[in-house]
Amino acid sequence: MAKTTKILLVQLYSNGDCLYATTVARQIKHDYPGCHLTWAISSFCKSIIAHNPFVDEVMEVNIAKNDVAAFRRFKKELNHRQQKGVFDEIFITHHTDTNLAFYDGSIRSSILKAYPHPITVPIMPVLQLSADEIKSSESFAIKHQLDHYKHVVLFEFAPQSGQLSITKEIAISIAETLVKKTGTAVVLSSANKIEHQNPAVIDGSTLTLRETAALTHHCTLLLGCSSGITWISTSSAAKLLPMVQILNATTTWVNPISRDFEQFHLPAEKVIELLEFNESKITRCVLEALDDFEKARNHFNQPIPLHFKTTGSIVYNLLCYLEFGAIALHIKVNRQVYGHRSAFYKELLMGFVTFPFRLIKNFFVKQVFKT
Repeated sequence: MAKTTKILLVQLYSNGDCLYATTVARQIKHDYPGCHLTWAISSFCKSIIAHNPFVDEVMEVNIAKNDVAAFRRFKKELNHRQQKGVFDEIFITHHTDTNLAFYDGSIRSSILKAYPHPITVPIMPVLQLSADEIKSSESFAIKHQLDHYKHVVLFEFAPQSGQLSITKEIAISIAETLVKKTGTAVVLSSANKIEHQNPAVIDGSTLTLRETAALTHHCTLLLGCSSGITWISTSSAAKLLPMVQILNATTTWVNPISRDFEQFHLPAEKVIELLEFNESKITRCVLEALDDFEKARNHFNQPIPLHFKTTGSIVYNLLCYLEFGAIALHIKVNRQVYGHRSAFYKELLMGFVTFPFRLIKNFFVKQVFKT
């Protein structure tokens, strides 16, 4: 009898990143037929891969999201396990440590690049819902009579991606304006409970992230911010909705839908991206998009400016561990995507120049001023 190949995939955080990595799990099963695939994932995110047909076993690993030192210790432990024969192959796609080198303006691209073999399977994130989760979403839709509305806007307003900061009060204000349009309801989706006297302003916090994927089949438009709900709406369990994305173009880790879709040759005609956080502009854009999406896109869509300031942070993090090879890889990856860009080389140089000052600053913040 042939020996079963034992493989470990390491992708700890976050929900959106783990969704991207389901493509890698699928590819592993394609590349290693009959293998046993264990996925190392944080307890916080493990539900995102529940029932996944390409995952045989789950290993819960609880390392703080930004604790690089702990992650490097974990990698050493895994190497010892591999030497002892616990795993035959270990693939680490988790977007930290040396894997930062793969960042090219798209998180999904970075994660897929971390897998050392070509991606030939469909890249659509794999999400397998249970019958109970689908039933829960159906019950939610019936309770709030979603089929009575012509338009149901799913509003992702409490993102964990860092792409946008929006308050509960502003989200409710936007929803109140939108539901003034006849036949329109807004589902405010976050972990924050919403109580509103207008039945068309609906609290979506009672649904899990997975159940929200099923809810997309009852919605007509997504108002999002490139966080978990946005990306779960692109999964196999969801309905890909026309979407208006509110983004912060100056955030360090930029991950816009448009750039992702462009890199993977996916159609972006049903995506509008807004870079100005203006409540009036957001509501006008959504209201026009409900009537004529193409017209609204022509009026409101704002191209995401290309910047490389992330490179400075990547260089700093890699220099902390003298990972010069990873820095060279980061240069190669970005040159392949964007060619020779002076802005990139400028940020690369600044990463080296500012490194000692940032190191001293961080030392004082962590050691001297800690409480």
